[in-house]
Amino acid sequence: MRVPALPPAPLETTVPDPERVTAELRRELGAVREERLAVRYAGLVTQLRLAGEVRVEDGRTTVRAEFDDPVPALALRTELGRLHGRPGLHAEIVTSGGTSLRYRVLVRAPGTDLARATGLVDRSGRTVLGLPPAVVAAGPGVAAGVWRGALLARGRVVRPAGRTRLVVTCPGPAVVLALVGAARGLGVLAAPQETVSEHRVVVRDEESVDAVLRSSGAPRVADLLARLPAARPVAGAASVPLRSVNARRAAEAAASTGDRVRRALDVLGAGAPAHLSETALLRLAHPDRSLAELGRLSDPPLSKDTVAGRLRRLVRLADEHGGDGA
Repeated sequence: MRVPALPPAPLETTVPDPERVTAELRRELGAVREERLAVRYAGLVTQLRLAGEVRVEDGRTTVRAEFDDPVPALALRTELGRLHGRPGLHAEIVTSGGTSLRYRVLVRAPGTDLARATGLVDRSGRTVLGLPPAVVAAGPGVAAGVWRGALLARGRVVRPAGRTRLVVTCPGPAVVLALVGAARGLGVLAAPQETVSEHRVVVRDEESVDAVLRSSGAPRVADLLARLPAARPVAGAASVPLRSVNARRAAEAAASTGDRVRRALDVLGAGAPAHLSETALLRLAHPDRSLAELGRLSDPPLSKDTVAGRLRRLVRLADEHGGDGA
């Protein structure tokens, strides 16, 4: 069932909320009817990689995925049945409440052939990092399917300072590299972005955003974003030195990281690995220092990438131990 287009009048006269645009993007992409099997497969496995997992348990395949919107959940369940339907396959969508409604897709099938068919589990039953080689090496023809699946699963539209961006949250750096490569297949530049708590891929300039949306099957949202007014310079912004702006952003990022690290230490307590605790305490003791400066203060000295990696691992460990502060 295709969802009707957004009412034209309000969209022409007001700037829509990014969350509303994201919801419309998912509806439009969820209504795409792709006929090419390779492209459909690429979209399906990308959704599974970003939003869920495929496991072999007691000789059965189990697929789990979670979304904050019913459209990608329904699209995933339907496409799994169409591409990999087989006797004994059971698929359901379960909703859960809390602070926001979540939609969990649960698929079970006898045997291990479904797991191998997705390409996300190898012959030994181990999870494949990133995306399956068949998708990564398939060339630009399937890149649109990869990005359609990524936007459905974990993509969103943001407008910092009035500039449109596409942001996709990824489960790890291998997936980030796969999406960046798929963007190149579309002739688009996508940039990896890493924070303490997550990995992302960002499409920044408006031409690239437009190209990704149209290639993946969302021309209506692309038209909507093209009609939005261009970002206006903030009054007095020219008088603010770029170094001051960057320093403020760095300080805000450091403060946010400090809060996550402090809560992670509270969660882990004595169970925190010593080398991670040392780096975390260094972050808390010097909240205004950059990662590079923290690395130079370490004994022995560390690179800024090592410092960031240790902080991420500490936060991730707290998450795995049931901490909700990271």
